[in-house]
Amino acid sequence: MSEDSENSFRFERKYHICESTPEEVEDWVLRCPALFREAYSPRFVNNIYLDSPDLASYFQNLAGVADRTKLRIRWYGDLFGPIGKPVLEYKIKRGTVGTKESHSLKPFIVARGFSGSDLRPMLDDPGLPGPVQAELAHVEPVLINRYRRKYFISANRAYRITVDSELEFYRVHRHDNQFLARSTLPDSTVMELKYSGAISDLDDRITNFFPFRVTRMSKYVSGLEGVEG
Repeated sequence: MSEDSENSFRFERKYHICESTPEEVEDWVLRCPALFREAYSPRFVNNIYLDSPDLASYFQNLAGVADRTKLRIRWYGDLFGPIGKPVLEYKIKRGTVGTKESHSLKPFIVARGFSGSDLRPMLDDPGLPGPVQAELAHVEPVLINRYRRKYFISANRAYRITVDSELEFYRVHRHDNQFLARSTLPDSTVMELKYSGAISDLDDRITNFFPFRVTRMSKYVSGLEGVEG
């Protein structure tokens, strides 16, 4: 893990909301005493989750292991077609805090017939750090997910909230994917509250404001279970 990622851990609180629409969730965010406003334009987020053949990351997540790392390739915009600026992300979780470590990857294409071998030249890039190359040698693509994300930031810029909706998932196998195994969560909205300060300094006016329950919902786990039935 890089020194930068060690110094960037932030408190994260996740809410999986099924009883309210995305618009209703956003209305709660905008009425919060922290005076949240949109920080960026909404956009679609796409991920390819990488895991070992025995799905070690999936089972760690399912078991609620406090200290774990999830590996994914992320890009924005269209799901299929040429991917111009993919990024390899380590999503690192340490109890109630988390951080990311990112590495730029070479462009590739997601289309019918896509397989794990299409990613291998990119994952074997000698420009990646040695430990990263070593780890990538033992993982393969397992799941693609996509969702629409809106970004909010508090008036004092200390708190960030993301609201994800329109979640969809595609199973990825080693060879010749036609992307027919698809699952959606049409009634789900995922809200995340993120804060870089000490947990003891969290503003109760924010954490106690929302009527939603904190959850352990993982898009990776939910998506894989959805496409596998």
